[in-house]
Formats: sequence, C-alpha cells, structure tokens
Amino acid sequence: MPQPLELCIEDLGCSEDEERFVRCVALVGGTPGLALDREGAVRWMPEGEALTGLWVSADGRLVLLRGRGAAPISVERGGRRVDAPEAKPVILLDQDRLRAGGRELRVHLHGVAQELHPPLPVRGSALGRIARATAATLALGAIAGQATPGEASPAAGLPPPIEIRDRPPDEAPVRRIDCTVTAMKAGKALQVQATCPKGSSVHVGTTGQLIDPKTNAPLANGGVRITAVNGSAVTGEAAQLAKPVAAKLLRLMTY
Repeated sequence: MPQPLELCIEDLGCSEDEERFVRCVALVGGTPGLALDREGAVRWMPEGEALTGLWVSADGRLVLLRGRGAAPISVERGGRRVDAPEAKPVILLDQDRLRAGGRELRVHLHGVAQELHPPLPVRGSALGRIARATAATLALGAIAGQATPGEASPAAGLPPPIEIRDRPPDEAPVRRIDCTVTAMKAGKALQVQATCPKGSSVHVGTTGQLIDPKTNAPLANGGVRITAVNGSAVTGEAAQLAKPVAAKLLRLMTY
C-alpha cells in the first residue's frame, strides 16, 4: 500500500538569508493537499483555484499533476525538459527541477513521511537531520538491493526519461475532520484546544491546519500537531505561531 512521501522543495532563486527550503508531505492519491500556485509558491489544502498538485501514485511514486486551467510548469532532468500537460501525471524523481511562475525549484525526496503536516520552512539543524535521514534511507535501499523513491539505477548511467502517464491518481482514503476551536494559549508555541465530532478517532500525532474564517483557507504558519486527546476534546501545538489568531476551525487530516 502506498504511503505519503516527505520531500523538501528548494527555491534556487533565494538569497542566503531567505527561507530556501520548505519541508512538505505529498499525500496518496488525488486528495487536496500539497500544491504549487501560478507563482510557484507552495500551498497546502487549497480550494477553489486551478493549481498544480503533488501526489503519491498507487505504485508509490511522486506525481506532479497540473490541473486544468493551471499555469504552465515544466520538469527538467539530465538535460531534458518537459512541459507538464494538463490533467496528465508527470513522475518526479529526487533532484528534478521545476520551472513555474518565474521560479526555479528543486525537489529533494526523503522517503516515507512519519506524519502528515502542512509545509514548514526548514532551517539550520532541521535541514541537517533531514539530510541524515535521507542518507540512511538511501543506504538501506542499497543494502537491500532495491531502488528507493526517486533514485535512478546506477547501471543506467543516465537519469531515466521523464515519464508522463495517462491517468491521474485515484482518490485516497484521507479523512478531513473539522474541529471547533475552544481556546488558545500564547507561548513559545501556540497551544490550541478544540472539540472534534464524536467518533472521529483523532490520535496524538494527527496534524492539520487552523482555518482563516474570512477565506476558509489554511492560515499561514497555522499548522497544528495534536499532543493530547481526551474523548472528543483535543489539544494541539502550532509550532510556527506564538500568539492567538482569529481562527474558529481546526481542520485535521488522517488516514
């Protein structure tokens, strides 16, 4: 069974003091999750806009899927370049480059995700930890004699051609759980309390996003990880926020 994949998207046009890397999770199938907008910026759980999605296929591959009406985007690998067609999946490999909205991006594929989370800027030590984890994944793949996600076969010499498939990913059994925010407490990381529908089966480690009441879209830096569950009452931590925000809805995602 395919699993969500963790990756970093590197903006090659960033200066040294800007946030160059964004840590992301691509969900299985066509469930709205990770996407790029027409400027090439990373989006999460977008609604009502033609975007380019990043999914995981039924055979565990990272897929770029340009929606109908979405802005042009191209994939580059080993001197080859392909303009992504509308509604046809393009299979991505580690180190592929994307050109979208004037941005040049590079994909760093890190293997199976340990948890679902919204895109997060990556800084200093965190980037080092991810790099070490990736190296371990590649080493294990080599020991087992199997290819890891995004790894070209050494015998091939050159990277494989860019693959375009005919069918988009099927919908995956990802559940959205909308919980009502009941309290927020300021701190180094914002503490969020919420009440979820009965029978939701939310567990510690479930992740989601605070929702902007004006736009019904995820708040910037509003990613939340559940740290405690007591029946239908849950407590979470918004690591990128320190003060309460105007959000009445916490949207969680789980398989």
